[in-house]
Amino acid sequence: MPAVILSPHPDDAVLSLWHLLDGDGDVVVLNVFGGSPAGHRGDAWWDRLTGAEDSVARAAERKSEDRAALAMAGREPVDLDILDAQYRDAEPPLEALVDRIAQTAPEGLLLAPAGLDRHRDHVLVRAAVLELQGRGREVGLYADIPHATVYGWPAWVLGEPPDPLLDPGAYWEAAMAGTGISLRDLPADVQALSPEALERKVAAVRAYRTQLPALEAQFGVLRPEVLGREVTWRLAV
Repeated sequence: MPAVILSPHPDDAVLSLWHLLDGDGDVVVLNVFGGSPAGHRGDAWWDRLTGAEDSVARAAERKSEDRAALAMAGREPVDLDILDAQYRDAEPPLEALVDRIAQTAPEGLLLAPAGLDRHRDHVLVRAAVLELQGRGREVGLYADIPHATVYGWPAWVLGEPPDPLLDPGAYWEAAMAGTGISLRDLPADVQALSPEALERKVAAVRAYRTQLPALEAQFGVLRPEVLGREVTWRLAV
């Protein structure tokens, strides 16, 4: 059965789980908030930040960029028609989101963002997957890059001695508050990308040309120390 990557937006799967996309296994990418904002009033903050004047055209551009990036790993995305946070006035009902994912995602391991910078859309997808865990689905979480690395990777991810004055893991624990999950207590799968794999990942990330300047300004997303590690956790059924 495939691994199903629940990518809140076009780009999250490539940024966070390139080792799966670039591998030989069966992988499905489901862009949860992939809807077109037709009729939107035109004040979407992220679109404005990234220079877009037409959100419908920008959403189409982002889908095209995503397909080009995923094609570098021989993958194609599936887009749900739910609007992302910048186009919404309220959150979608969680139960409806859970049902849409359940109806669309094939059987297999569901991988959701851990929501480690508490982005609204990432937290919603995480909540949906935790509900699906209660329905008996096999689920896991992934460190959502670059949100997960606002304060850098925890020392255990890098295999380095801890910094006594900086513990990024504490930020992660705060982000998981209310879920009943402590990432410190879960076995983690840490993937260190080879130089060749990292080079391919950087090329794929560069395909998101409309998003890259803002991501680079905010997160320094192209730094090898950001993109070179990927982390997942499996949750018990």
